Amino acid sequence: MSAADEIPTRAGVLTARPVATLTSEQAAEAMTRAFEGYVVPVSVDGPGFERRFGAEHLDRYLSEVYTADGDLVGICLVTRRGSTARIGGFGCTPAYRGVGVGRTLMERAIVRCVEAGATRVTLEVITSNAAAVRLYERLGFRIVRTLVGYRWERPAAAGPVPPSAPSAIDPARFAREVAAGLEYADEPPWQLAPETLAAAGPPRRAYRLGPAAALLSLTETTAVLTAVHTEPAARRRGHGRALLAALRDAFPGRRWTVPPLVPESDGAEFFRATGWVREELAQYEMVHGNV
Repeated sequence: MSAADEIPTRAGVLTARPVATLTSEQAAEAMTRAFEGYVVPVSVDGPGFERRFGAEHLDRYLSEVYTADGDLVGICLVTRRGSTARIGGFGCTPAYRGVGVGRTLMERAIVRCVEAGATRVTLEVITSNAAAVRLYERLGFRIVRTLVGYRWERPAAAGPVPPSAPSAIDPARFAREVAAGLEYADEPPWQLAPETLAAAGPPRRAYRLGPAAALLSLTETTAVLTAVHTEPAARRRGHGRALLAALRDAFPGRRWTVPPLVPESDGAEFFRATGWVREELAQYEMVHGNV
């Protein structure tokens, strides 16, 4: 395609350029501005943009930024693996919301993904964003599952203190172990897929205790748990519980959370038993094309 395309909309003619023409800092700024005032605002810098979307396999040529007379209108970030494309970030700046621009740009994104060989297009949307859910359904997307998050409200309930501390392991090794434990029919959410986990870099770290391992992101005040994995033959024996207790003791004084990426039916019993409380914020995973 050309370096820039013109798109007629009810709000005027927009210009589309591949994200490949932007620096990481420019792409991060565009994403931050396009999500201003949303249910979950985004604030990201260049390195943060690269860490997240590099791991998610961003296609910089399918991804686009939209402008009108030089002013930012919106951004569409597309990640791809095999025959599946995912709208990993889609937003318009406040002045271009509610005027039909979003529908035009999403229709364009679907067509371009299909033309690039995708037989399946996915996205996630906050469940309370009713307007976006309706738009995606009108464009042929279907809700396939709900993704939820948790907070660790009662650390003391996580189990007895284990006799040994967790040891650090390479996140790539953690991802390989997760992949080895998946059944053929399993389809993890994009951000929890082994391909994403394998690309984890600082501040994400992986730890192991016995047959259980976890991937988490640490700051001085927070601990975000991305994934927990126990070897299949050792499940339901308390190993995951012991690992979380060990991590709590190794990194005290932090607020522990799980982002809303966990399928609603997966792990609910485990999280309840280890002192986690489900967050109100949740996402729908939606699919256009082959399920």
